[in-house]
Amino acid sequence: MNRVKKKVTVSFFSIEAADDFFRGFISSFKATRESAKGARVFNLRSKKHLIKASNEDAIFEQAVYAVTVVKERNTWQTKATSDGKISGFNLNQGIIGDPYFFLVVPDTKLLLGFTSGPSGSLRGVAGVMLEQFNSSRSNSVELEFLPKEKDGSALHAVPRAGELHLRIGRSAFAELHDEAPQIIKDIGRSPLMEHDIQLALNLEFSDQENAAVSRNSAIELISYFADNEGCKALKVKGMSDLGDLMRLDFSNAFFNYTSEILTRQKYIEEESSLEILHSAFREYTRSMPKSGSIVSKVPSS
Repeated sequence: MNRVKKKVTVSFFSIEAADDFFRGFISSFKATRESAKGARVFNLRSKKHLIKASNEDAIFEQAVYAVTVVKERNTWQTKATSDGKISGFNLNQGIIGDPYFFLVVPDTKLLLGFTSGPSGSLRGVAGVMLEQFNSSRSNSVELEFLPKEKDGSALHAVPRAGELHLRIGRSAFAELHDEAPQIIKDIGRSPLMEHDIQLALNLEFSDQENAAVSRNSAIELISYFADNEGCKALKVKGMSDLGDLMRLDFSNAFFNYTSEILTRQKYIEEESSLEILHSAFREYTRSMPKSGSIVSKVPSS
């Protein structure tokens, strides 16, 4: 079988959580890795997830923890063979789904990740994964895309009211997942998506109760499309609390790392994913000013 070139884009997130969470994450990761299977399966919203504590290492004197997640996809309903036989899947205890690969860096509250599945679901799956290693349900865990610049556009900078401009290609709707915003699901079901078109949307949003599009919905859309290759424009304009005009461009505002691999498989193997994640973290670390990272550091216990 010939080798196939696959493009990979690694997204970076800051983990907003108390320091206790990271200490608990390390303990829970080690316990999972040292268990008989080194992995666990659980159900969330009727879909199975497998979480595997894959690897523990150190890069530039920082401990890093690799986690692989396979999220079940229910879109495959039947199996058809060349003799014309059509039947259902007999999975036994296995899962058919999409792999997600993550690297957690507790010392700087950083998470790197990529998937060969629907890119828009990366942040949601990462959040689900972190919660499985959360030893205290009183600890809240949130993920924010990592701005390229220390004072760059971040989601909390979105004004209370304004206009969101989106330019989206058909490919952005190719694989819609459960966490997709409802407006995106509605557009994805539209007959328009049967044609090779680009949609340009200008959505007025506000934090007022009667707003057609709420500020939270606008932020949800930005989060969904921030790492989606089908999104060609992602901009916000509005007024700040001081009455100044604001223009935020989220099209290329967040840190990412791109690479290509050659593989004979239809999926990305765990060994290759680890190499990519380690390379991405090294590139990120080298690009940071020597005075420190834009991500806060966890105090040593």
